[in-house]
Amino acid sequence: MIFLFMLTLLLNSCSTTKIIYVADAIVDCEGVTTQKCFNIKENKEDDWTLFYDSIEGFDYEEGFIYKIEMEITKIKNPPSDGSNLKYKLIRIIYQEKSKKSQEKLTFDGKWEVSNLIGINSLSKSPTLLIDLETKKISGNAGCNSYGSDFSIEGNQLKFTTPVATKMYCSNMKIEKTFFNCLRTTSNYKFVDGSLTFYTKDGNELMTCAKLKE
Repeated sequence: MIFLFMLTLLLNSCSTTKIIYVADAIVDCEGVTTQKCFNIKENKEDDWTLFYDSIEGFDYEEGFIYKIEMEITKIKNPPSDGSNLKYKLIRIIYQEKSKKSQEKLTFDGKWEVSNLIGINSLSKSPTLLIDLETKKISGNAGCNSYGSDFSIEGNQLKFTTPVATKMYCSNMKIEKTFFNCLRTTSNYKFVDGSLTFYTKDGNELMTCAKLKE
């Protein structure tokens, strides 16, 4: 019994290590109060997830993507509103300059919708001319010309309600679906040169291909 007790005590006091990736920007998040969080993932192909704690000894600088090894230790008597784990940097495996500025240049320009949720075949693809400087988009929605403003921060993206011309076409489904996608877009991601828009719940809305100027 004494041996089992000592073994349990030893296991509970032991620390573990973990290797993670840390994104190039911290984001607003809701813990006990509004705070700033890292975005982390364990594997390159994973999606980023929020990390609510601090990492002791980690001299983080925005604009860089990190791969780090950290030590995780269980806290014996954690505060009631805090984590029961302590994180400490062991080493930075590598850090590389973010490609966010390049992505913004890619985001800027003319795009054509290649995939639209709920539409099996695009008889006419909507277009988006995105101007990062003025935070405006314009184009053709499949029937009518339109315009909209947008705000962007990190991978978060919001469009205002589009203003469009009033021409009637025989098939308005593509246009209505496209406008609904703009209204419900919350995030975006670049995947293999394509620009994809998502809802706040992570559901894919539409994918766009870059058009040559």
